[in-house]
Parts: sequence; C-alpha cells; structure tokens
Amino acid sequence: MITHRDLSDFPVKNETRLLFALGVLVFLLYAATLSGPFIFDDRPNIQENHKIQLSRLSVKGLIAAGFESPSHRRPVANISFALNFFLHRHNVFGYHLVNILIHILNSILLYFLAKTTLNTPALRHRYDSFSMAWIPVFSAFIWGLHPLQTQSVSYIVQRMNSLAALFYILSILLYAKCRLAQNARHRGWLLAGCTASGILAIGSKEIAVTLPFFIILYEWYFLRDSSTSRPKNKILILMGALLFLIILTIAYLGPEPVNAILAAYTKRGYTAAQRVLTEFRVVIFYISLILWPHPSRLNLDHDFLISNSLFMPITTLFSAAAIVGAVGAAVVLVRKAPLISFCILWFFGNLIIESSVISLEIIFEHRTYLPSMMLILMLVSLAFKAIKPRGLCVALLSILVIAASIGTYQRNRVWASAVTLWQDCVSKSPRKARPYNNLGVALASAGRIQDAYENYHTALRLKPDYALAHYNLGYTLARNGDLDKSLVHFNDSLRIDPNHKEVHNDLGVVLIMLGRLDEATDHFRKALQIDPAYSRAHNNLGIALGRQGNLAEAVHHYQAAVRLDPEYVQAHNNLGRALQRQGKFEAAQQQFSEALRINPGYEPARKNYEDNQNNLK
Repeated sequence: MITHRDLSDFPVKNETRLLFALGVLVFLLYAATLSGPFIFDDRPNIQENHKIQLSRLSVKGLIAAGFESPSHRRPVANISFALNFFLHRHNVFGYHLVNILIHILNSILLYFLAKTTLNTPALRHRYDSFSMAWIPVFSAFIWGLHPLQTQSVSYIVQRMNSLAALFYILSILLYAKCRLAQNARHRGWLLAGCTASGILAIGSKEIAVTLPFFIILYEWYFLRDSSTSRPKNKILILMGALLFLIILTIAYLGPEPVNAILAAYTKRGYTAAQRVLTEFRVVIFYISLILWPHPSRLNLDHDFLISNSLFMPITTLFSAAAIVGAVGAAVVLVRKAPLISFCILWFFGNLIIESSVISLEIIFEHRTYLPSMMLILMLVSLAFKAIKPRGLCVALLSILVIAASIGTYQRNRVWASAVTLWQDCVSKSPRKARPYNNLGVALASAGRIQDAYENYHTALRLKPDYALAHYNLGYTLARNGDLDKSLVHFNDSLRIDPNHKEVHNDLGVVLIMLGRLDEATDHFRKALQIDPAYSRAHNNLGIALGRQGNLAEAVHHYQAAVRLDPEYVQAHNNLGRALQRQGKFEAAQQQFSEALRINPGYEPARKNYEDNQNNLK
C-alpha cells in the first residue's frame, strides 16, 4: 500500500529519473517537427541572412553574425544560428534539435527554480513537505508539455524567445542560490553566473530587460524580511531598477523613444492607442489559452479584432478591469500569499514589453513562453492548497499532464509541414489575407501551382493593396513561364511598396528573360540602392551587364556578390565565365574550382572547369 509519506518521498528519491523522463517525453512530442521547414520570419533571419552563413569558424565571423544580422540586437541568438548553419547548412533537423534541447533545459530550470523558491525563508514554513516535493514536479511537467509552448519551440526563429527565457530563468535561479549559499566563495561564483546569464538573456531578445526588476522583486518577496526593511531603501532600489530600464530603452530606441515608437506605427493598420486597448483583451486571451490550450484554439496567425475604445468592443473594458483587479489582488496578497502575488506580477510584468505601446504585431502565442512559467507554478500550488486528499491532487494533475501531452502532439503534427501549418491558419483566420498568401507560397513550393494561384488571389481579394501577395503571385507566374502576367503583379507590388528589393531584383530577372536589358539593369541598381549588400542583385546585375558587353563592371558586381556571400555557387561560376571572356583563364579556373568545392554536383561549373582546362594548356 502506498502511503502519504511514500508519495512525499517519491520526487526527492527519483528527481533525476523524473527530469530525465520529462526530457524524453518533450523530445518525443516534438520529434514530428524535426523535419519541419523554415517558415515566415525564418527566411530573413536564417535562410537569407548571409551573415550567419559561415563556411569556417572565426571570431570575426561570429561577431558579424551576432551584430550585423537583421535582428542585430539579439546577437546571442544570431550566433547560435550561425553555429547551426556551420554544422548543418540548410538542413532543418539541427535547428529543430537545438530548439527542443533548449525547451528541455527550460523545463528542468523551472523545476529547480520552483524547488529553490519553495525553500526560501518566506515560503519554507507555508508549505508542507508533500507540497514542496510535488509542486516543482508538476509545474515543470505541465509547463514543458503545454501545447501553448509549441510556437516557441517548433518555430525555429523563436529560439530568440526560448533562449532569452533560458538565460532569464537561470539568472534568477543563480541569484536565489547565491543569496541562500553559506559559503562566501560560492556566493561570488553564483553572482557572477547570475550576471553573465542576465547579459546573455538580454542579448537573446529584448524581453529580458525586465530581469533586474524581477530579481529585485524576488529579493523582496522571498529573501528579505519585508516587515523590517525600510520603505526608503525599497524606493531607492526600485528607482535604480527603473533607471536601468530607461537606459536600456534609450539604447534600443534612441534618445527620443516616444517618437521612435510612434513612427513605427506608420506601417501598421492601427494606432498606438488602439494597440494598447486591444492588448487588454489579448492578455486575457493568453490566460484563456493557458487554462484551455486545445489545439483548435492555437494559431500561428490569429485574426484579432482591434479595440477602438474601452467600449468598442465592450470586452475591452471588462478585460482592463480584470487585469487591474488581478494586479490589485497581487498587491493585497503580498504578505498573505507571497508566491501567488509574485506569480501574478511575473505574468503581467513579463508581457509588458510585447503587450503594451511598442509597435509590434497584435498577438503571438510565443509571447506567453516566459510569463506562463510562474503562472503555471501558481496554479499548481493553488491545486495543492485546494484539493484534498493529496493522492487525488496528484492523480488529477497527472491526468492534466497526459492531456497536455496529447494536445502538444496534435499541435506539432500541424507544425510538421508548411502546407499543413498555413492550412491550419487559413481555417482559423479565414478573413485575414496573410495566411492565404503564405499558404500560396507553401503550395507553390510543393508544386501545387493552381492551388497556389487560388490562395494568392484570395489574399488579394481580402487585401487589394497587399504588396507581398502581388510579389509572390508574380514570382510564381514567372517561375512557370507566364512572364507577361508576372510583370503586371511585380509592377503592382512596386506601386504599393517601391522599396521592396526582392521585387526589383526578380522583376529585373524577368526583364532579362524578355531581352529588355536596360530596364533590367535599372531595377537591379534600384535594389542595390535599397540594400548595397544584396548579393543576388549584384550577381544579376553582373549578368545583365555582361550581356550588354560591359565585362569590367560585370566582374566588379560578381566579385561583390561572392565577397558578400562566399557560398554563392552561381556567382562564383558567373565570375569565372566573365574572367574567362576577359582572357584571365587561371583566375577563372579558381572561381570554377570554388563553385565545385561548395557544391560538387553543380554541373555548369563542372562543364566550365573542364572546358577551361584547354585554355590553360
């Protein structure tokens, strides 16, 4: 017969086995995504980010990858992508594997942070040994297996989010260990680790700027006797934390942060006031997803109604009141229930960056990744307070773990391919243009051209001024030989957005195919005015110039292309051909050789290499 004491001792005696089981279960539930393709923001940050595409490891290359990538304020995440590319190139398996391992580590860190927190001076007498043993276990399992986390794990580029959470939670854990340590030398090392982890968190994603504030809150709630601390000292510490946040804000947004934030709204379909009002409802929706994360409610691209005032829709007022009430409850419960109070403030405080006035998309599920950690800890602790007998509580939470696992498995089947993912988005956001456009891209890549056309046209029916849908339709038409129609949509795209470098480049390619070299050259030059480091436009401009007989300038642009992207096989081959036409046969042979080194199966370079051998004799 299993006794109360046996259940209490089980997590303590089997801690390693439990955490290993958690890691194995997470891996198995996410295994279906290991072959999931790059999607959405993966393209600019990984697929087309030449700064991370390292052919050899060097400090200079890693620094460039970290600080010269599109998301240059996230160097730690960028460097991790660069290391992935060095090892795996465009094979998605390695990227997904790293994301899954990060999520496993985060689940384990949550376990240790919950365990450490329950053993702090403020809490160790508030919970019995049974609760202190099981609360960390179920917090880690429920959070780690929760279907809502799939977007942060299965979506490759959201490693920025999960990596920031890893270092964030590790920093707080090390701080708590430092404050509880008896050995002064150990405290020094733990504090250094806390600081280093905090820096790495901020270097992974900007959401980590709240870390100093929450370390101070953690100190107040769990490691200090608030009844004897002086109010003046509290105010000084709080002012210091706010000063740090202001300094970081200026570093990210410049000396005029308000103007920087408002200027970004010119490209949005809503105002700053509308976004703030809408976020009240978004935050309540996030809470509902934590409580009821059925896969039918999860969506990469939600179509969320904008709030125009507190009363339009009326749920805006109710949501705002609920949030104010929750924060008020947290203040009231500081002494009576410090863990509950802290977890409430953790949830809302860690949403403040992405769910306030900053001009970001309205809603994304990955934003709940870090905030939900302590909210789930709070819910588990409340379950142990409310459900008696204890065996029943363990049984019910075990059922919840199983249900979460089933939901995560089902959701990850959707993430397994781009077509299934965007079909899911279209079914859940049928009035939003972007899912149709992205489904069109996925279908075109899968060879389902007619289906792709239908989705592009649906996107344009819903949003006639959708520049990207015009571009993708034009690109697909061009790839399938309908050049005249492709010109119409490329020109429509440029009419709406004249600064789209890819449109200028691909329009130039079509114009080359039509023999309109002067027009093509103009578009390639415009693409390079927008982005002088655009290697594809340099290569294509070289092709156009070469056909016009301007070999010297063509060589210049080919050289720029291979300098910007040393792995650009076609540019190496084209440079070799141009050098060959100039009579520089040895230099040409070097370029053909480099192309074959990068891609031994590239037949044009092999043929050119063999033909050029006769010129070297």
